Amino acid sequence: MTVDEIRKALFFKKEAYFLDMFGKVKCNQTTLYSDRNNCTDRQHIEKWLAINDLLTVAKYVNQSWNPDWGNKGESKYAIVCRNGKFVPEKTDAPSSIVYFRSVQDTLQVIETVGEKLLEEIFF
Repeated sequence: MTVDEIRKALFFKKEAYFLDMFGKVKCNQTTLYSDRNNCTDRQHIEKWLAINDLLTVAKYVNQSWNPDWGNKGESKYAIVCRNGKFVPEKTDAPSSIVYFRSVQDTLQVIETVGEKLLEEIFF
């Protein structure tokens, strides 16, 4: 199946949650199944919004930095959950949705977005 076929199966003439042009969560039956803004329920859209918030803060903290996966000497950190706490973890392979160049940058993002938002994303 293609992504478009899956969207049609989930959303065509069915209830979809989405953001309106004012950023409000709405729910309606839709024939606009290919809209990438569609979500299956409130929990789905809240997770999508939480991921967007994390990506926004990461972009701000990272500035123009992007991980160079070909450079093994470059430090890269991801946010992981260990023993119920979100912490930085050094990584040398892509395994997350955001990466940071230092422990300090990672901690700054964890503090800025907060435990609740990270729980929304991870769990």
